[in-house]
Amino acid sequence: MFRILNKNKNKKKINLYILILVIFIFPVSYTYAALSCSITTQSACSPGIVMLRMSNSTNAHSELPSQSTSIYNNNVVCCTGVTGLSNSCANTNKQIFARLSGVTNAHVEINSQSNPNYTQNACLSSTYAGDQITVGYQTSNCTGYDTTLFSTGNPLTNSQVGIPTAYNNKVCAKIVSQSLSFNITHNSAGFGLLTTGGLRYATSDGLGSNSETEAYAMNASTNASSGYTIYVSGSTLSNGIYSIDAIGGTNLTPTPGTKAFGLRAVASGGLGAVVSPYDGAGFAYNATGTTMSTIAGESSGNGVNTNYSVRTVATIDSVLNYGSYSTNLTYVIVPNY
Repeated sequence: MFRILNKNKNKKKINLYILILVIFIFPVSYTYAALSCSITTQSACSPGIVMLRMSNSTNAHSELPSQSTSIYNNNVVCCTGVTGLSNSCANTNKQIFARLSGVTNAHVEINSQSNPNYTQNACLSSTYAGDQITVGYQTSNCTGYDTTLFSTGNPLTNSQVGIPTAYNNKVCAKIVSQSLSFNITHNSAGFGLLTTGGLRYATSDGLGSNSETEAYAMNASTNASSGYTIYVSGSTLSNGIYSIDAIGGTNLTPTPGTKAFGLRAVASGGLGAVVSPYDGAGFAYNATGTTMSTIAGESSGNGVNTNYSVRTVATIDSVLNYGSYSTNLTYVIVPNY
């Protein structure tokens, strides 16, 4: 009597599907646009933002943009070019570019005075928390900045003002809008047929491999001042009520013949780094469908791209139900400000 063996015994077809989701905690500008300022009339400034009002093109007194004295209507510092630009000193993200002796008919001083003489602030601000605003004072020109706001007769305080060419002392400004880039090389990967006899690694073609290999890669960069953080979430591989156990929060190599699913990543380029427990030679997975796990990040905001090569592993035990097991993984990238 002969017994016919099932060649597919203890083999399960498992597919891993990856969903990529990018979330920005703060609004992020995707292209750099330089700040541009000029002297024009109040009516011609729209839709620009008035930063300061002057009584003349030279030898002039100053007025805050909130005022409306008619003699100041013909020489306003009008700025454009940056989304979220504002003159509000109430914004958290702001730089004072001048202090005025009054709200109108005022002399000005620069913002770096250790003992300010004046209390009325003129501000360059942004509604976007991550934008980097820089104000400076230079002689002759505003090299290194985006634009010249105006010029002053005196370099420090008690100064009248004028158009950028009126005086040698220049008031300069620059805004660097934050950018964040993120992409993934493939939106799905598969293990192919799993057995109890060894570990199986997902590949982008869905066939799987018996040797560790890259399943997909993520690329990320930002110029946000404190970098970015990448999170992952999603349930472990499952088929209805049956599932393959996630490895958990300890980096280890699973034992063939057990139920296990995990991933790890390897960083190259830039200053990004994979974080524990995903940075070891083994594998881990401690996220769920409702909780995120930090997988990687970068803290300097140097704008250089980092590639994260993601590898995923799975193995099964002899009692797991046959079927197709799958999951959706969601990756979330957040700029750090």
